[in-house]
Formats: sequence, structure tokens, C-alpha cells
Amino acid sequence: MIINPTKKALPIFNRLTKVTDPAAAKNFAQANPFFSWHANYYTVQRKKVVVLANDLTYATVVLYDINAKNKKQLDQYIVAGIRAAFTLVGIADKQIDAYLDMAGKVELNAGFDRRVTGVITKLISMAELYGLTDPQQVIQTELMADLMQIPFLHTKYNFTEPAVTAAFKDNLVIVDSAKFAITNAYQVKKTWSSYHYWDKYENDQVLLADGDRYEKVMAAVQANNQLLLNEFKNYLSNAKGLSRKVVNKHAANSEIFINEFMLYYTIKTPLKAGDEVAEYLAEWFPRKIAYSPSDIQTNATSLRKFFDFLVISGEINQATGIAAKTAIKNGVNAGIEHMRLIDNLSDFF
Repeated sequence: MIINPTKKALPIFNRLTKVTDPAAAKNFAQANPFFSWHANYYTVQRKKVVVLANDLTYATVVLYDINAKNKKQLDQYIVAGIRAAFTLVGIADKQIDAYLDMAGKVELNAGFDRRVTGVITKLISMAELYGLTDPQQVIQTELMADLMQIPFLHTKYNFTEPAVTAAFKDNLVIVDSAKFAITNAYQVKKTWSSYHYWDKYENDQVLLADGDRYEKVMAAVQANNQLLLNEFKNYLSNAKGLSRKVVNKHAANSEIFINEFMLYYTIKTPLKAGDEVAEYLAEWFPRKIAYSPSDIQTNATSLRKFFDFLVISGEINQATGIAAKTAIKNGVNAGIEHMRLIDNLSDFF
């Protein structure tokens, strides 16, 4: 059984046995979400309250006052809490025993699924609203029962009880994570045209002198870019499991780069994006769009994901993608310095 805390929560779990291969453990968790739990914590009067949610069903465990002394037994509390959670939604002891036997020992990895951590964030908000029901107990069964009445999106809007019941019926089996990864590898659906068609227009002085013709060529590139961005959004949603809000943010940030900056001075397609991204983050974006250094960093995060997609889609090779990541890092540093100098000059005048 894999426990995947947030980075903030990792110190609470440092007495658990760490997985030997984090990448393999993540693959196992993705292939077998019923045997994977994400975790975070909040505090009540300086006491740490750990909240775990099952990756598949969002079954919830709440453990009160996990401190330096009792976290030595945290693996035992987790197992007992899982048993309590499943019992609360009507699962028989025999079935729970089978689950725990199949799950194996509790092992520690790191959080990776933003959907589940987002659910935990909402659970914590509700837990703080409901309050603890028995501060004398580590396993907060009454609070767990209340939290598992909250509907969340699984395959459809559903409550934890039917989700857990269905999981015990259909998912009480260990899936080969290697085969799962091959079967479920994201397949890019390429609906856009080859960008090489527009190579001839880069730095074309005749085109640059003809405003109407330039606008038509630019519009054609932007239309092709939109098809690319649509698939980029599918990739972020289906392969990375990001929420719609986050997906739209990354796509919008990438769109500014390829539809505005890359076509601002001449016709350049995403094939040349790696050559241009440092200048974009270092000078153009800070000067024209960014309000703060955090805007530059946020945009850089989106562009890293965009370059990952360009590699996966075959538009650029892996070496170009790696070089682009370095260019992004350098561009961010230069862009932040650019904004600092602008702020200093503003203060001077």
C-alpha cells in the first residue's frame, strides 16, 4: 500500500518505510489506485491532524494528534484507520482483511495526483468546519463518517459508500503496472498540419512589407496553433490529471507565447520555440505583460509543460526539449532581474 503525502506533510510520515523505487511506486499507484492513498494535514490547537483519501474512492481517514512520539506507530494507525473507514461504509471484515492482505505493508512515496490532493484540501476545509468529535481518540471515526457523506467526482458524481462498494467488487486485484503503463500511455491525436509548411516565411522581408498578406499567413499559423493547443489541453487533462482550471491556465500562458510573441516580429512556429523562449521570459513578457516576478515563474511552469508536450507529440526532439528547459530557467532569472531594475528606476524617478 502506497501513501503519497504532500511535500508539506512528508515530515510527519518520515518513520514509514520508503519505497525503493519512487517511479515504479508511482506507476503501481496509478495502475492500482484502490491501493494508493494521498495525504495532507492541518492543525487544531497545535495538534497535527492527518487526512488520507483513497485515490480511487476518496474513502477518508482522519488521524488526530500525530506527534513525534506516536508517529512511530503511524503505519498501524493508518491500517486501523482504513479498516474503520471501510467499516463505516458497510464493508465486511472478511473483505477488509482481503484488501489489507493484498495491499501489503504501508510504504511512503510522494504525492503526485492533484485531483486527490484537491479533494483532501476540500475535506480539510470541511473537517475544520465540522470540528473534532472525540479529541481523546486518534482515529476520528465520527468525523470520517461525516466527511464521507460529501459527494465528489469519481467517474461521475458519487458518494464514497457506493464508490467503495464498487471498488471491492471490481478492483480487488493487483494490476501489472508495467502492462498498465503500456496500455494506458497517452496517445497524441495530431489534428494540426506540419509546421514545416511555414518555414519559408520566417524572416521573409517581402512578406513583412506586405501587411495584408502577413496578417493572412499569421492567421493560418494561429489556426494551426489552436489545434495544437487543444491537444495540449487534452494531454494535461488525460495524461497529467490536471483540473480544468489549471489546464486552461497553462494553455492560455502557452498561447501568448506562440500566438503573440512568436509571431510579433516575423513568422515563427512552435518548431523554433526553444530558440525564442529565453528572450520571451527575459524581456518581452516582463515588459509587456507581467506584473510581478511570480507572473514570470507561473508562465515558465506552463511553458515547461508545453515543451514536454512538444516532445511527446514529436514536434521537437528530446535534446531540444532539454535545451528549452535550460533556456526557460535562464530566461526566468533574467526576467526577474529585468523587473527588479524597472522597479528600481521607477522608485528613483
